[in-house]
Amino acid sequence: MWSTFRTYFSMGWIDFMQNEMNYFSLVFSDSDSRRYIFAVLAMFLLTSAYQTSVFYYFKSDEIIGKYDVPSWDVSFESVDLNEEETQIIADGTISSYFLEIDDSKIMANSYVGFLNIVVSYEETSGNFADPCDFVSVNLRPEGILAEWDNESNSLSGSSDQCSDILLFVQIYPSFDQSNVTVMSDTIDEALDHWSNETYGKGELNLEVEVNTQQRVEGLPTQQDTDEAVTVSWRLTTFVPTAKQLDD
Repeated sequence: MWSTFRTYFSMGWIDFMQNEMNYFSLVFSDSDSRRYIFAVLAMFLLTSAYQTSVFYYFKSDEIIGKYDVPSWDVSFESVDLNEEETQIIADGTISSYFLEIDDSKIMANSYVGFLNIVVSYEETSGNFADPCDFVSVNLRPEGILAEWDNESNSLSGSSDQCSDILLFVQIYPSFDQSNVTVMSDTIDEALDHWSNETYGKGELNLEVEVNTQQRVEGLPTQQDTDEAVTVSWRLTTFVPTAKQLDD
């Protein structure tokens, strides 16, 4: 029974396709019918092309602009925080100066950029012709999250001429107070790189060692046993803002 059904179904389908082919043959064999069909197809293609070109002409900027990523000018308002401490350091000893950085010192929406340190001293023994003492300093690379391996850093130094010793630490990566241009979809994304509060928070330890110089032989002077050393910290913080650039 099933085989009989398949046979009748196949024969019916073949008859149907033959009738359809005969119909199309009759339609396209007539020249008027062919012209009419081609005219309709041509009109359809022309209409579609016209609508597409008109739409693109009026909407091209909107279509192209939909995939553009805006550019932002990120600027920084800097604020310096200053602290100073003086210690009397005995000959041949090392003393520590500490700088604690926490939210109580940093303004709201501010971030820690970099740190400058000035270590200064004078020969204070009062002895005639007494040479400057030898002072060496070392900032321990620990205690805060910073860019400790930055090539611009200066973490140690010394002097035997009573000249200032200058140190520098780059804390927030890439921050140098200069404006930068970034591309992002939103202002929040533009400021995301400059919104890390973890940089610079903690405590720094600056070690200062004093070694007094020998007084001039043959002069009636007192023994030079210590030196007054002043450490000045200048912490630069910043508030980032972003403005979208015009196309």
